Amino acid sequence: MSRATTTVSTVVIFLLAINLRPAVTSLGAALPDISVAGNLVAAVLVALPLWAIGLGGWATPWLAHRVGTYRTVAAALGALVLSLGGRVLGGSAQLLIGTALTCLAIAVLGTILPLLARGSAAFTFGLGLGSTAGALVTPAVVLSSSWQVALGLWAAVALLALYVWQLTPGEFAAPRPASGTTPAFALTIHFGLISTVTFLVMGWLPGILRDAGVPATTAGGCLALSMAMGLPMMLLVPGWTRRWRNQTLLVVALATPNAIGVTGLLVAPAAAPWVWAAATGTGMGSLAFVLTTISLRSKDSSLSLSAVVQGVGYVIAGFGVLACGWLHTYTGAWRTPLLLVLAVLAGQVASGHLAVTSRTLASLVPRPLFVRRPRPLLVRRQDDVPEVGV
Repeated sequence: MSRATTTVSTVVIFLLAINLRPAVTSLGAALPDISVAGNLVAAVLVALPLWAIGLGGWATPWLAHRVGTYRTVAAALGALVLSLGGRVLGGSAQLLIGTALTCLAIAVLGTILPLLARGSAAFTFGLGLGSTAGALVTPAVVLSSSWQVALGLWAAVALLALYVWQLTPGEFAAPRPASGTTPAFALTIHFGLISTVTFLVMGWLPGILRDAGVPATTAGGCLALSMAMGLPMMLLVPGWTRRWRNQTLLVVALATPNAIGVTGLLVAPAAAPWVWAAATGTGMGSLAFVLTTISLRSKDSSLSLSAVVQGVGYVIAGFGVLACGWLHTYTGAWRTPLLLVLAVLAGQVASGHLAVTSRTLASLVPRPLFVRRPRPLLVRRQDDVPEVGV
C-alpha cells in the first residue's frame, strides 16, 4: 500500500468519523434555545439519540449484504444530509422525526467505520473532534444567528464527506461475512458502560457544577476543557491499544481519570472544578479503546461484532442514562446518581478485563484499509457500483 493511498484513506476515515457526533452534541448545546422543544419534546430529544443509534446498528449488516458496503455508506451520508437539513424546517414533529432519521444514519456509519478504519487513530480522533465541535461551535452560531442555522450547518459537513467518499480512489476492503461465531458479551457490556459514563459526563457536568454554586460561564468553560482533554486521548489511545501487552492495565489506567473526576464532583464539586473537568475529559480515552478493540477484533472483517457490540451497548447506555436521570429527579440531588456512576466505572473495569482476556476473539493484526489495483481511466468500484471517473 503506497504512502499516497494511506494518506487518502486516513482523510476519508477522518471525514466520515467527524460526522458521527455533531448532530447529537449540537442538539444538546442548542436545546435551551429551540423554541419548538417543550419539556416533553426536550426529554425525548435527550434520550432519542442513544436508542436510535443502538437500534439502527442492527440493520447495518443486512443492508451492507444487500446493496454493498460502498452504497451503504453513500446512502447513510445522503440520509444524514437530508435529515440534518430537514429537521430544522418545521415544528416539533419535524425535529423529532429528523433527529431519529439522523441517528439511524449515524448508526449505519458508526457500525461500518470501525471495520474500515482497522484501528486507525483517524477514526477516534475524528469522532472526538466532531463531538467537541458540535458542543462548542453551536452556541456561538445560535447567538449570532438562530438555532435553525446552528443545527442545519452540520449538513454541510456531511455533504462534504459524501462528496469525498464519491471521489475516493482505490477500493475499500469491504467487511465480509463472519466464519463461525464471535463471543462478544463482555465487550458489549464494556462498550455499554463506557457509553453510559461518556454521555452522562457530557450531559451533566455543567449542571452539577452550577448546582454546586459554580458560575454558569465557568461551568461552560469546564465542559469545553473536558471535551478538549478528550481529543489527545482519542488520538493516542488507538496506538496504545495495539502496543500495550497488558490490556487489563490499560483498561484500569483509562478508567482511573474518570473515577478521580467523578469522585471530585461527588465530594467537593466547587473546590476544583477545572481539575474534575480535565479528569473526566481524559477518561474519554476509554471510548477510543473500545472502538479500536472492535476494529481489531472483528473476525474476518465482519460487521457482526460491531453491530452487536454497538447496537446492544447503546441500548444498555440508554437504560443507564435513564436510571441516573430518574435518580436525580427523585432525590433532587447529584449524590446518588454520582455514586451510581462510580459503580458503573467499576463494572467498566471488570467487563474490560473479561473482554481483553478472551481467547476466542480474532487476532489483533490490522488489515489494510485500501487495496491498490491497476485500473483504467474509468473503473468499476467494489460492490458493483456505477462507473465513475478518477
